[in-house]
Amino acid sequence: MKAIFAIFILFLTISPILGQKGEPHGKELPTSIPVKPGTEVREARTKLDAGSVIGRSYINPTLSFQVTFPDSWLIPGPDFEDYMKSAGFDLHTINTEALGPVAKARFAKNVTVLLTAYRSMPGTPDNTFFIIAAEDISAVPAIKDAVDYIDVVRAGLLKAKLPAGFKVGETDAEKLGAMQFAFLDASSGTQKRRLYATVRKGYAVLFTVSYVKDEDLVVARKVLETGDFFLPTEAAPQ
Repeated sequence: MKAIFAIFILFLTISPILGQKGEPHGKELPTSIPVKPGTEVREARTKLDAGSVIGRSYINPTLSFQVTFPDSWLIPGPDFEDYMKSAGFDLHTINTEALGPVAKARFAKNVTVLLTAYRSMPGTPDNTFFIIAAEDISAVPAIKDAVDYIDVVRAGLLKAKLPAGFKVGETDAEKLGAMQFAFLDASSGTQKRRLYATVRKGYAVLFTVSYVKDEDLVVARKVLETGDFFLPTEAAPQ
């Protein structure tokens, strides 16, 4: 199942760490994030539409869904990581450098990271972030639905050499609003992760929440519960 190898590596390597280059204790964080509402979130690595942010909502007409984040959450523009690096900070939200060249190339080929939203400014203690991504599974006909996908992700995790203390839950499912999602929980120390998945149009559409406080998971679930996952393809933002 090479096509889904990259996403469970993402599940392992996403991290809330923000470190300053060259200094152990960091420095004062920037007080704002450059955001350009109404622009494309990021250039897609494949032909998949990267979607747009309008106000507090992320909209992807190609994958037919829209989700809205609370007003207090931060939705950076596509140049945010470069901006933070120029200010002397490395986010390491998705640390693809840790994968090695083969897995990194596979990740780049199969996975499109569409959006990362933060509850608070990166670097804030016990922060939460929410990654929306899509993985091309068109070459894996055995994956018929989200439960199949999560089963394969879980099997891959259990076969992998996991970091000490990294725990993996059971494949589960939850109805949020009008949508049924399959999901998988994992944890490492106080850091928890939940990966929600749905399958459509040859993609596994993924919503990964990394959090410490359970109330942040409640908020993330509400984002999915209130989302529109039956968006007409022609309803692209003007």
